Amino acid sequence: MSPREQLLKMQRIILRQLKRSVHRLEGESSPEILRYYQAYKREFKNYQKISNKSELLKSARQADIIFGADFHPFAQSQRTHLRILRELVKHKKPVVLALEAIDSKFQGSVEAYLDGEMDDKTFLKKINYSRVWGFPWENYKVLFDFARMYDLPVYGVNQSSLDRQKSDLALRDSHSAEKIVALRQRFPNALIYVVYGDLHLASSHLPRLTRKYLGKKDGTRFLTVFQDSESLYWQLAKRRLEERVDVLKLRTDAYCVVNSPPWIKWQAYLNFLEQIADSEDKELSSDQDDTINHFIKLIEKVWKVDRAATDFDSYARGDVQFAHHISKTLKKKDLNRVMILVGKEKSFFIPTPPTFYLGTVDVNHIVSLAGQYIHSKMRCENKIHLQFPQDTVPHIWIEAIGFFASKLINNRRKFAFLEDLPSHHHVTLIALEERLHEQMALKTGKPLKSVRRNRYRKYLDYYEASRVVGAILGNRIYTAYQKNNLDHVKLHRWLKTPVSNSPRFLRFYISVLEDLKKVQVLERSKNERL
Repeated sequence: MSPREQLLKMQRIILRQLKRSVHRLEGESSPEILRYYQAYKREFKNYQKISNKSELLKSARQADIIFGADFHPFAQSQRTHLRILRELVKHKKPVVLALEAIDSKFQGSVEAYLDGEMDDKTFLKKINYSRVWGFPWENYKVLFDFARMYDLPVYGVNQSSLDRQKSDLALRDSHSAEKIVALRQRFPNALIYVVYGDLHLASSHLPRLTRKYLGKKDGTRFLTVFQDSESLYWQLAKRRLEERVDVLKLRTDAYCVVNSPPWIKWQAYLNFLEQIADSEDKELSSDQDDTINHFIKLIEKVWKVDRAATDFDSYARGDVQFAHHISKTLKKKDLNRVMILVGKEKSFFIPTPPTFYLGTVDVNHIVSLAGQYIHSKMRCENKIHLQFPQDTVPHIWIEAIGFFASKLINNRRKFAFLEDLPSHHHVTLIALEERLHEQMALKTGKPLKSVRRNRYRKYLDYYEASRVVGAILGNRIYTAYQKNNLDHVKLHRWLKTPVSNSPRFLRFYISVLEDLKKVQVLERSKNERL
């Protein structure tokens, strides 16, 4: 079985396991939800053609009402709409936001919040957010912040229930359709951008009702933007296109954005449900260590690493025990560096004592750190490489291995290429300097130079620059692995190589770059993708 076949098999297993875990916590779905799900799946039997960001945005600018599919607990889902909105506000047509997340009866509170008359805490209490909606507020806050920045009206269009499983979906759709039609009539020259749960956006549900209430002779132009269809993802995978395609055109009035593989959003849903279970019933929840251990085992399986060690601790943001835990073993200079990362809410792994610190609960970060954990065990090394600029290359290598691990789980993971970075920024200049030194070492055979120390460059500038270069290198390693240009013998040798800033390690690092030099990597700027 080729590495690609092995990865696809693993991905299907991950998806099945996640769905089982979600269903265990969520319970049986109502017959109405199952009917909605079947209608939703019919939208993705096939697609008209492979499209792109430019074509989608052109269609969006021509629409009068956009129905944007929302997978509520998955932050990437809301941010996709945020990225589309950023493009739409560049044009003269005004935009009105319509949100399922807010009950229409709370419109007065919405307007007071946007006008700055309420803080977040007061607003959420006024609209009974935690009970009526309950999905992570930070996912939706970005839409409100954007609306405030560009002075966009925001309207709640939902008719909520305290029990979404038992609520009448058809009645909610009818209420929302009436509200959307009212907005269309109130703002006839505006684009109404509706962010609504994906199951409701099957053409037979909310769009159909909205069309019905507008009237047969109404010429309002609709566009539906779906996201991350599972069936379309596997169709693309059969054609080896799952990492290359960002947008699919389903029909004239519908597109599907491909931002993440399907198991990533299911992992986000599981994390959300586990947080609820943790607050309600400890026996139903699994803890953070279980999630980390799960990904460690998955990566070990792909890398064919036979290690059962799980001797780690994990801490989440704000855990006061973390500093006490690491202060017993870390040198003062390392402790100071680590605490800077804590203060900036970064996620990181330190090998001694083996510890995961999660600034955010993000699958990409967790898997990256799981890869770094395995890497530290394989090279039997406990040193922390956070003294910059001398540890720039060691940290790049550690970040590269972690990024490689994360790409095995999320092959759609985005990262910044050098052209995506702001010019003349210290992070950009350090990354460019490092890449220049690498190219010179490859071309001349001379030792790799270290990036220079500069009194204007801060500790976090070096840290972030090494992460940028590490991600680019990790993506190249992933591509080599998937294309059968990196076998497990060589991979294990790389993973076992001790990491340091010594001339011997720097020679090893350049040899890796030499090995990967001919690997053809699909490089696309973030600006080209949604």
